[in-house]
Amino acid sequence: MKDLECGDNLPVDLLREILVRFPVRLLWQLKSVCRSWNSLISSPEFAMHHLQRSTLTHPPPPLLCWKLPVGLAGDIKHCSSQSLILDRQHQPQPVSHPGDGKFIRGSCNGLLCLSEGFPYKTLTLLNPSTRSVSPSVPFEGSDECGNDFFCGFGYDILHDQYKLVMGCCASSRLTDSKVRSGAIVFTFGANPSWKTVDHPVFPYDFRGARNEIFVSGTLNWLVCDPTSSTIDRELEWFVLTFDLETELFGRFCLPITRMQRDFCEMPPLQVHNNCLSVCYRTPYEPIICTLWIMKEHGVETSWIQLFAIPSDVGISLGSLVVPLYILEDHNLLVLDTGQVCVYNFRQNQLVSRVRHRYNWVYLYCCQESLVSPSHYCGLN
Repeated sequence: MKDLECGDNLPVDLLREILVRFPVRLLWQLKSVCRSWNSLISSPEFAMHHLQRSTLTHPPPPLLCWKLPVGLAGDIKHCSSQSLILDRQHQPQPVSHPGDGKFIRGSCNGLLCLSEGFPYKTLTLLNPSTRSVSPSVPFEGSDECGNDFFCGFGYDILHDQYKLVMGCCASSRLTDSKVRSGAIVFTFGANPSWKTVDHPVFPYDFRGARNEIFVSGTLNWLVCDPTSSTIDRELEWFVLTFDLETELFGRFCLPITRMQRDFCEMPPLQVHNNCLSVCYRTPYEPIICTLWIMKEHGVETSWIQLFAIPSDVGISLGSLVVPLYILEDHNLLVLDTGQVCVYNFRQNQLVSRVRHRYNWVYLYCCQESLVSPSHYCGLN
């Protein structure tokens, strides 16, 4: 077995197993130790090994990334959730890539997918942890949906490709007679390509946020059946899902299918411990919200209620509470109106809170990784 040309002369396999346990920021610094270390850490194989290990074990708290709302210029920014938890400080940092005119369309495996223009003229991949960015690639999408579209960004593990999916928010099976040509699937690579796939055959509609959640090789959106409204104006909500390997749409039920009167806002989707989750908010009741997770993706009987946050822990009543990330020691990172909180659901108490002054509508949790944006655009 060939040894690395560094002072320690460790075998490659042993060194790889040591380095893969280090965090991204330290690994990025260790690239300067010697050329062989730089080559190892920069390789796509090492980046994937590091990503898989951090995903299977308990990954470090993610970066929180956002862009100012539509109409406002500014860079794409991020802050470390670790600093929010340990230092109780909110220190947003701009990503070196200019953000004017660009918007975040999704987050997956440490990469952000950015779009520019409308309909999208270009797409760009950005890794905020390493501050590396791919060249922009042209995107020729259809404008038949107008402003009424949804999109998602994810990873096809079978073909080792990143894909962007874009479709019309309202199903063609609704009252309008307009024929939808199909959803668009754009594949990044040395020769980027796009194709159309059939929209879902069942009725669906988006009411509110259209952000996707990537989990288990699928993209997932929260939608409702507009034909299911009752006398009490309740709607049936479900998950619209897209399999990135088969490129087919599907659906499955939520743990609570209809929105009751005491649920004032639609439940946001998130990922906790590599499982799809949904949070039901009840801001005018003794319980602010309940968090459910799907232990086995797509299996409706695997929904379990993980915990409920009571209204007496110090989180504002009437606020739009969004659980972001489950930390170690039963701590939960929670986005509240005007603040980010750490709540311990085992001890049922608020651990800390940090005020912020930003509009977090476009906030994404981005896992720290070494994944190279340029590699998946066929440039190295």
